[in-house]
Amino acid sequence: MNELRKILIISRYSFVEIYKSKVIYNILFLGFAICGISYLATEFTFGAPQKVAIDIGLGALSLSAVGIAIFMGAGLISKETESRTAYMILVRPLRRSSFIIGKILGMLGILILNTLMLALLSLGAYVFLGGELSTLIGWSVIFSFLEAAIVLLVVVFFSLMTNTVMSVIYTLAVYISGHAVSGVSDTVFIRSSDFIQTVIKYYHFVFPNFSKLNLKDHVVYKQEVEWDILLHSVSYAIVYLITLTAICAIIFDRKNLD
Repeated sequence: MNELRKILIISRYSFVEIYKSKVIYNILFLGFAICGISYLATEFTFGAPQKVAIDIGLGALSLSAVGIAIFMGAGLISKETESRTAYMILVRPLRRSSFIIGKILGMLGILILNTLMLALLSLGAYVFLGGELSTLIGWSVIFSFLEAAIVLLVVVFFSLMTNTVMSVIYTLAVYISGHAVSGVSDTVFIRSSDFIQTVIKYYHFVFPNFSKLNLKDHVVYKQEVEWDILLHSVSYAIVYLITLTAICAIIFDRKNLD
């Protein structure tokens, strides 16, 4: 219980620290920019302005959340060690694992705030243009957050293994491949090779499959998604997040900070 309290203190400190960096102003600016772009795009679209608005809104929401996750996660350890903050904190009776879990929770709090703010602005523009809200849109927003949360954990993992620049490059590679692998697996070339099919099959056991969290096309074209598929995707994301958090905690616990 005492360790949990320390984790919550670290997470609150991390949340406030990032909040004071004026990232919220950037989020608001991006949100209003999305609304403006959505409105302008609908002026050049005939017949389905709502589809254009929700397509742009959800797409920008997902990309901005991923961008903020990479921005925050890449400098998680390097920033703390360069400023000597980590040394001052870790000399106290605080486990390293508690420290990094608290930092991750604080950044997840910022991601939640980012997702909610952009979702409200994007959906506001969508409703203003005559769109109707649905449960699937809510699921899409949740999945955008889960996707960004996984990206955050991936970049934190790489930042523990290498420098900031390489951690960003590796994370972008994982993010792009995580969206592309499912589509590529349906091509004739892949189907003709048993070896590549096996590689792709086991790829998802190691690297995240972001296509499971992409509902944008279903929302735009109003395609229904079965509840068991939605719950399976959420369970997949949560298990991946918990596993990756545990791995990051173990690595940081054994990492030489000198």
